[in-house]
Amino acid sequence: MKNEYEAKFLNVNVSLVRAQLRELGAVQAMPRTMLSRYIYENDAVQGNQWLRLRDEGGKTTLPLKQVVDSSNIDGTTEIETEVGDLHATAELLTALGLRQVRYQQNYREEWRIGAVTFDFDTWPDLPTFLEIEGPDESSVRQAAADLGLDYAEARFGSADDIYKSELGRDILAEPTLLFTDATGR
Repeated sequence: MKNEYEAKFLNVNVSLVRAQLRELGAVQAMPRTMLSRYIYENDAVQGNQWLRLRDEGGKTTLPLKQVVDSSNIDGTTEIETEVGDLHATAELLTALGLRQVRYQQNYREEWRIGAVTFDFDTWPDLPTFLEIEGPDESSVRQAAADLGLDYAEARFGSADDIYKSELGRDILAEPTLLFTDATGR
């Protein structure tokens, strides 16, 4: 498994950051798109590790993710591959004995500058936040600095950590995490 280098910044002004990204020469790689994710577990995949099948609006990915330390930028590891058919892959995972334990939705808008990705993520009941992912920690730190973000305020780990800290909510105990209306609220 390889380390993921990503940092989340809460309480961002989306319009301002979007304008800054344009000024820096970023290109929009994906307009605001609904993502659907199916989380699978079995006796071999559980705890701080999960298998996620995600429909990314035209692309389907299957990563095995593990958070080993949510307090550091390199605390999450991942093995990911793109798969061709969401439904066939779901059927294959079930046939292999994995159980779908959660279904979640979020919206994502993606921008890129070189090897660095900037994602505006909107999850049910949370304000939109910015996730910066790069090939290493220094690229993420530099991208945050270019946007005037304080790296000391960066958050690491997965969205469930944000739900716990911001709302006191354990989304890992919820079989579905959905928006209540079509506007993404």
